[in-house]
Amino acid sequence: MPASRFSAGLVQTLEGEDPRAVTAYAVRAEALGFHALWTLDSALGGPTGHMPLFDGLHALSFVAGVTREIRLGLAVVVMSRRNPTLLAREVATIDRLSGGRMTLGVGLGAPETERVTQLGFAVDRRVRRLVEGVAVMRELWARDEASFEGELYSFSGARVEPKPLQRPGVPIWFGAGREPALRRAARLGDGWIGSGSSSPEDFGSQAAIVRAAVEEEGRDPERFAIAKRVYIAVEESVEVGTRRLGAVIDGMYGASGLGERVSVAGPAEHCAEVLRGMADAGAHELVLTPMYGHLAQLEALAEVVRLV
Repeated sequence: MPASRFSAGLVQTLEGEDPRAVTAYAVRAEALGFHALWTLDSALGGPTGHMPLFDGLHALSFVAGVTREIRLGLAVVVMSRRNPTLLAREVATIDRLSGGRMTLGVGLGAPETERVTQLGFAVDRRVRRLVEGVAVMRELWARDEASFEGELYSFSGARVEPKPLQRPGVPIWFGAGREPALRRAARLGDGWIGSGSSSPEDFGSQAAIVRAAVEEEGRDPERFAIAKRVYIAVEESVEVGTRRLGAVIDGMYGASGLGERVSVAGPAEHCAEVLRGMADAGAHELVLTPMYGHLAQLEALAEVVRLV
């Protein structure tokens, strides 16, 4: 199935960015016809902590007021570092303020580090915290008086307002890379979104696992979203684009060589060809995420989308 939607990663970098650049980018992305604006959840102690970033939820709330139709997405919240009741309320608030445009991505996150423990976050039972956290949010969104009985969370008659405008709740997409997590996404999620720190080749093999698992679960594949965040740079050559984009990605993740492996970079025609391959591999939505020269790159990406 060819990709039917192309979205844009929202500006989140702090240094050298006037906050008005964030809203200008959002307004222009909507005018250019992008399907959604996605932010990265810069969880405390997470792999992207090497670069200061605006909080993903607050950035979406900031641009909800200056846009009208473009959808808003956050990928992905590490559930072991969030209280699901508070997260449900925050996400529902943005959904209300935006007129029902929110999609929430959730996941296990990277392996825990000592820094995470020092900050006071739980490091045990990550899968259980993810599974129950999602169930708690859905219960709170769906019912006026919610009840839940789990191993970690247990309550009855809970009232959390506001409710999302989307009923019975905000779509939840799972971020995952390894096969057990991909199968969990197919079983519990409304969709799956591949990480920006994975390569186009990774996406192809992962999407195949997800599609097979969705069918095994007896779910309608047309109603299960498959997406991929893509770090991308349109430049005069592959070498120039990979060098510039790769340096930013390596700095953000603190991982030398990662950017070269996962970047999609080069002339518009080359970028379009790589994206076309991911569409052929099953992507329903590609989240094109520039990491420098944001407005200029956004204009160039509109041409890439036209070529695809």
